[in-house]
Amino acid sequence: MHFDLKHLSTFVAVAEELNFHRAAERLAMAQPAVSRLVQELETRLGLKLLERTTRSVRLTGAGRYLLGESRQILNRMEVAEHTARMLDAGTKGVLRVGYTTITGHSLVPDISLEFRNENPQIKLDLSYHSSPAQRDLIIRDEIDIGFLVGSFKSPEIETCLVATHPVIALLPPDHPLCEKAELTVADLVKEPLIIGTDAEWPTFRRIVVDMFQKEGHIIQVAQEATSLLGILGLVTAGMGITMFCGLPRFCGSEAIVSRPIRTKTPVIVETHVAWKRSKTSKTIHRFVATSQKVGRRQLWN
Repeated sequence: MHFDLKHLSTFVAVAEELNFHRAAERLAMAQPAVSRLVQELETRLGLKLLERTTRSVRLTGAGRYLLGESRQILNRMEVAEHTARMLDAGTKGVLRVGYTTITGHSLVPDISLEFRNENPQIKLDLSYHSSPAQRDLIIRDEIDIGFLVGSFKSPEIETCLVATHPVIALLPPDHPLCEKAELTVADLVKEPLIIGTDAEWPTFRRIVVDMFQKEGHIIQVAQEATSLLGILGLVTAGMGITMFCGLPRFCGSEAIVSRPIRTKTPVIVETHVAWKRSKTSKTIHRFVATSQKVGRRQLWN
């Protein structure tokens, strides 16, 4: 059975026009070429598709069936070609993105919204992972993009700085320390501290511990929690205070108060977007470009 899409598209034109001359005009072909392609299709199928007289052209039963099937085949091929071109251009597909708690409350949502508006045919598959876990997932090709807290170098992973933000203290609004415009580590060390677990917050926790040590203090953790929601719930209940990078956007001043922390050397947390160095996907590079653009607009710097 040797025929191609040209045979089918020519047959469809004739079957829809029921006129070889009009079909030839529609296809911008010579009428003899149209007749030859239809005859070749009938010969190769071993079927009569059209009843021809000097005055009319009619479809046979087999012709009517093949017309329906041919329309579907040609439509699927058109969709496939269009999709393939969009995939090649990086404007269609699925992008698997990992994020941390720090990036998940503001940066990644803003990037995702802008990227979706610019690339509506690309689906974002978002999943939470700690920074160390994201590095492993990128290497294993289980996610395409990661947002890592802190700098990181690897021969297998490419990174790009997208945002910087200071560590601040978060307190319940009736806490005595709210009277101060800024706090010190000496202020914080006297309070019950609530912080994320080492398993879920390894990078940020290390940054906080280092901040205390550089100021000559040892951190004393009163309570741990795995999620930001759990930590903030404990703070609002009055169990203690915590630290984070910026005020979570879903917290109003009536529930949580933020205060900057004054240290000898400013404690700045870097967020890097990361991807596998061997990947040259246009979709990834489009997402990185959007991340840089949104990151420059963040007010955490």
